[in-house]
Amino acid sequence: MEATTTVQKSTLSLLIGIIDRPRSTLAQVLAFPRWKWAVPAVLGLLAVAILLAVSAQLLAEQAAQQQALAFSRIQGQLDNMTEAQRARVQQQMQAFASPLVVAGTAFASRAVGLFIGWAIGTLIIYFGLVVGGLEIGFGALFTGYSWTSLPFVVRDLVDAAFVMFSGALRVNPGLSYFVATGDLLADARNPLWLVTGQLDLFFLWHIVLVYALIKAARPKTGAVVLTLLYTVIYLALRVLPPLLAAQLSFG
Repeated sequence: MEATTTVQKSTLSLLIGIIDRPRSTLAQVLAFPRWKWAVPAVLGLLAVAILLAVSAQLLAEQAAQQQALAFSRIQGQLDNMTEAQRARVQQQMQAFASPLVVAGTAFASRAVGLFIGWAIGTLIIYFGLVVGGLEIGFGALFTGYSWTSLPFVVRDLVDAAFVMFSGALRVNPGLSYFVATGDLLADARNPLWLVTGQLDLFFLWHIVLVYALIKAARPKTGAVVLTLLYTVIYLALRVLPPLLAAQLSFG
């Protein structure tokens, strides 16, 4: 592990350092990891809460449109129901499309996904470092990796600002605009749209921080190869689940 000062830096100093001195800052986090994962966790969940607060109504409207589409797909089954049964189904669907339920479900999903994503990302880097002959604590690396997610906090805040000023959700994230067809269902089943949707400045910043983390843990050679391997696996894990879900949902 890269040598670092024996004096612990303040949280504010680390937050500033992650911008202009990422390698030394992450070396500091690796050296003194205790509870430092809580900083990006709190900031990440706060940014998600802000984003969902300003976009809850729009998300609910989007959910209602998706439900209307699903409703039309099962129209044959509805015709065989009684009027009371159809009314009950409609009430249940409307309840799940309320802004509070949609935002609450999205927040819970993002919160769980945050920590699962950190664990998976840490595992990828951990095994790469161990295979390379480096002994490092998983907990310290987990904390260091959590700090590489700070660019996504900024992205959520930028998205929140976009929703506030435009009054619309961001339909084509990242570079997906250049391959979008305008048909959301068709785009959701397009691997290229899903991959390019991950590519933006915040993702690039994240990869730079991952490289800095690997260099802080192992200053010698191999950081570029491990970073590229991490990038490929990261994109695959981000794309395959929603692609599979879209295929199962819409055939």
